[in-house]
Amino acid sequence: MIDEYYKNFKVRDYMNEESLKSCLSSNIIDCSLGTNPFIEESMIKKYVSDCSSEINKYPSLEYELLKEELLKFWKKYLYDNMNKNNIAFGAGTMGILRNISEFLIQEGTKVLGIAPQFPRFISEVELKKGIYEYYSLEKKNNYKFIATDFMEKIDSTYSLISIENPNNPTGQIIDVNDIEKIVRKAKQYNIMVIVDEAYGDYMPLNNSSIKLVGKYDNIMVLRSASKFYGLPNHRIGYMFSSKEVVKIYNEIAIPFSFPDLSASIFRNVLKDYEKLEYTKLKTIEVNKKIYETLKKENYIHTSLETPIFTVKTNKYENLTKKLMKEGIITENCSYFINLDSTYARIRINKDYERLIKILSKIL
Repeated sequence: MIDEYYKNFKVRDYMNEESLKSCLSSNIIDCSLGTNPFIEESMIKKYVSDCSSEINKYPSLEYELLKEELLKFWKKYLYDNMNKNNIAFGAGTMGILRNISEFLIQEGTKVLGIAPQFPRFISEVELKKGIYEYYSLEKKNNYKFIATDFMEKIDSTYSLISIENPNNPTGQIIDVNDIEKIVRKAKQYNIMVIVDEAYGDYMPLNNSSIKLVGKYDNIMVLRSASKFYGLPNHRIGYMFSSKEVVKIYNEIAIPFSFPDLSASIFRNVLKDYEKLEYTKLKTIEVNKKIYETLKKENYIHTSLETPIFTVKTNKYENLTKKLMKEGIITENCSYFINLDSTYARIRINKDYERLIKILSKIL
């Protein structure tokens, strides 16, 4: 029979049916799930038309070719001992997190995270009956991450640490030197560290924790093609970690997380990375306009480079509903630990002038 625990289990998620239906309206500004709003549709279509795919075969070869392309892409930041055996795939970063939890989390496993951070990972911990504890981003510091405070919480009772960089929902970027200090201290207690860089392509490449993988064997760095590269429908996620971790991961993971068509498209996109950098500049430009318009008390600590940020107000009990009435779909922050419904996470949109106008009106 089904365990009573799972009969009552409820996933932590911020998307709901009402929001999904609202996104279908042509008058709605969709500022919900995070993906790059500035990639031209013609570019994506070109990547699709240029890709190679044999639909009657398993995607093994394309996976190997994608690994080679990733090694070329990251070559400048990799240790000499890194190769294809340091790379694993999953159905987006969410799929990788699910696979990781299969061998790193069991009943009673203590995990240290941050509040607020991506709620679905917390659900993965709870699904395995692990114990999720967290370092709270303090309201008095406008929710800025302070590495020294986080490190004070690290001790031998934890088996796993989870950090997002950039953080979701605040959008703030953590310096890789601070990440390294955390990994180094965690190593002293034999603690594995997950660094989820789902939005990491908005950071400078040299701020990625991938550069730490060859130096430390207790780090797993996750990346996604869904956000910056604008390929959320293809569910491409990849991970850099030690060869031992990747070997274990591949033993328990369901093979072929995404089709070879998707792998081929992503290879083409990686080759054209420089052609997409204009979207980073556009993101910074739009964010500057937004933050210049808003009062400082109406948004929490973030980074200009990242396309997501969180706004707050005491004017409305449910800010997400108020924004929806005004024509903006956002993420309800009541699903994030340490926040509530007076906060809303926003992803910038092409129609940012209208977004700014509405935010200025209601905040």
